[in-house]
Amino acid sequence: MKKIIAILAMVALVGGVAFAEAAVSGHVIGTVNLFESDTSKATDNKISGSGGFNRVRLEASGSDEEGKFGAWLRVGDDIDAAIVAGLAWWKPIDQFKLTVGGNPDGIFGKEGNTGWMFYQTVSDTGVAMGGENVWGWALTNGFYNYWDGGVGGFGAGVKTRDVFYEGFGGNGLLLEIKPIEMFGLNIVLPYFTDGALVEDIFKDLTLQLDLNLDFGNIALTFKGDASGASGGNVYVYAGIGAIENVALDIGLSLILDGDTVKKQPLGVGLGAKVDISETFGLKARLAALVPTDSDDKTTRILFDVLPFFALSDSMTVFVSVGLGLVDFDGEACVGFHFNPYLQVGSEWGPKFLAGIKVWQMAAYEGKFINDFVTDSHINWAVPIAVNVSF
Repeated sequence: MKKIIAILAMVALVGGVAFAEAAVSGHVIGTVNLFESDTSKATDNKISGSGGFNRVRLEASGSDEEGKFGAWLRVGDDIDAAIVAGLAWWKPIDQFKLTVGGNPDGIFGKEGNTGWMFYQTVSDTGVAMGGENVWGWALTNGFYNYWDGGVGGFGAGVKTRDVFYEGFGGNGLLLEIKPIEMFGLNIVLPYFTDGALVEDIFKDLTLQLDLNLDFGNIALTFKGDASGASGGNVYVYAGIGAIENVALDIGLSLILDGDTVKKQPLGVGLGAKVDISETFGLKARLAALVPTDSDDKTTRILFDVLPFFALSDSMTVFVSVGLGLVDFDGEACVGFHFNPYLQVGSEWGPKFLAGIKVWQMAAYEGKFINDFVTDSHINWAVPIAVNVSF
């Protein structure tokens, strides 16, 4: 890991001689849970602690003097693993750009403030609880965004990226065509699959129509499925910024019928960021999967709200509250989180974070919807984190 980082730094410094525009940056996030426990019989109310690195990363990027060629490279993420990502691009004219490679953060994503931007850089620390509701990461005992998927007849829960297109996070051939300023066509062909037939690569393509209008952004994204299990995923997005101090995100999604996928739920999503004053504002997001098949009795809903209060130029308090619900033909399965935290530092710069996390996984009739945990309990933790990029 150390050798790779040293090589990356050397390449970036040498590359700076050849490239007119070159930059090297790094990012380190460390989180410590000062105290953590739950009210289950398994822990017997014993309090433990833990710590780790959420991120150890070095990046370099550069372009030539005319802006026709460029590259980006990232090494690191988890302290125990050397994760490498990169891309190289060619832009012969303003209306066309060709890229080979990718960015695991997602390219051509259409989420607005409903995804990573909901908590912004705090998303990447262990202080905020928002990641589970976006990516579907497991919290503990196999639970995803408040509930376990598939156990107990309730089916999986919903995450925001079931409704809003997260962007292409793999490697491939990416084409950006922009004949006029307001209209763009984005194409992703996932060529980085060993032995893939060309016909399957084109069946797996992502095609996005991107409109940038005076009042906001409208995008239609189709993500293909070469397996034929479904007819592909369709995402419709509208980001509206015409209202002063208000940003709205509207999303619709649907999995098209295929060989095995029939009449999937309709995804409906809404996000909002409101700056009420210079010192107070809030964000909110809602994602739901609504049945379109009369045989499907399950409705899945996720709701988060995040008011924030600026105490000074460098100190802000956030209060994150979330609710997850799976309703199976009138039988409710509910989970929640309560997560206030303090940010000391700048919004996009270095910061210290401290918070309290309280959450309960989805429970039904006093028991978790899970094969391994049988007693309903509350989880809690007191995390702190230092987030520094340079």
